[in-house]
Amino acid sequence: MKKYVLRYSSIASLIIVVCMIISTVLYVQYNQKPASMAIGFAGMLLGFSAIYFALERYKRDHLGHLPFLEALKIGLSIAVIGSLSYTIVWMLEFQWVFPNFMDQFSADQIAQLKTSGLTGEALQTELNKVSEMAENYKNPWFRFGITFSEIVPFGLMIALLAAFILRKNKTS
Repeated sequence: MKKYVLRYSSIASLIIVVCMIISTVLYVQYNQKPASMAIGFAGMLLGFSAIYFALERYKRDHLGHLPFLEALKIGLSIAVIGSLSYTIVWMLEFQWVFPNFMDQFSADQIAQLKTSGLTGEALQTELNKVSEMAENYKNPWFRFGITFSEIVPFGLMIALLAAFILRKNKTS
């Protein structure tokens, strides 16, 4: 199991991180927010497709035998490692490449809120939430948790789906 996790989590991490770097460059250098987000999400999905290929390879190498729980363990391991890679690279990017990310993100959120049609107390409540998020984001543990929680659901869903699709117990 370990060799499949190591090999395919490396592939997943590489795809996710490369797409993340491209996404960051598009956002920071070219102000291409929609393209940046699209590439980021595509990278997550492409990277986590390695889970399916890992399980398919494991099943082939084990003569068609792939119990659901074994498939789930492999898939979840790859998902967690890929998610940690994404999170660690974002922490490094945030620190050295894009330290003003939250300022830009908050300004974008505030501009959207002001044109959303909200007024009065409802608008102020939402503006306060943006300010609170920006303040919390200064804490690296909060930032780590938020970043990890952005990507890990994709990996978990793909791991569950791939384990369900490819599961096959030995027949007597």
